[in-house]
Amino acid sequence: MAKPISNIRAFFLLLAILSALLAIDITAVFWYNRHVNDFISGQPMIKHADAGVVFFGDYMDDGAALGPDSKHRAQVAAGLYKNRVIRKVICVGGYDNRKWKGKPHLMKMFLEEQNVPPNDIYYDSLSFNTITNWVEAQKIIQHKNYDSVIAISAPLHIYRIAKMINDTAVFYDSYTYRLNSFKSYWRLYLDVHHEWVSMFLSMALRDEARNRLVYIVRTALEELNDLF
Repeated sequence: MAKPISNIRAFFLLLAILSALLAIDITAVFWYNRHVNDFISGQPMIKHADAGVVFFGDYMDDGAALGPDSKHRAQVAAGLYKNRVIRKVICVGGYDNRKWKGKPHLMKMFLEEQNVPPNDIYYDSLSFNTITNWVEAQKIIQHKNYDSVIAISAPLHIYRIAKMINDTAVFYDSYTYRLNSFKSYWRLYLDVHHEWVSMFLSMALRDEARNRLVYIVRTALEELNDLF
């Protein structure tokens, strides 16, 4: 009879260890989110910049419209434009491996619906992750001789962008997550872990290897999604 008791003890010991690790993980998620929010709230108030750079988020499953996250980002950009904080809007990202091209034109269309004139909107069609988003944005910034820009994205993404860019002429703006349901807390939990993995890959791999890995993973996920 000793063996079953020993197995039960081992099970509860394992359960206690896993519970402790989960508690530490959840605590770290909320600490990190608080740290990010403190960073964002500590940003200086910008009265004017040459352009806003909107980093693409999600799009709907049919690929024909912006997802809610991308809409939030575009609405922030449209608000800055209407308040004359920025003169132009640059849209980057949204690469769709199935169509072998980017989808920032969807962002452009949405911005036009928000009464941003088409002549004041630029977008790229080559970038497929945060690093290449900024590379393509820089091409437009340099071509137009802009001196200052505001990067616009989700809160967690903005923090990673800020650490990646490290440019005194780039400022940051985002919207606030509304944590009022299990779904929103679960989304926060997943997004924080996504940011941690992205930052680890940025430190562990060179640009070419990292970009290739991101490309392969995203292609595989989209092909897997098509099967269901």
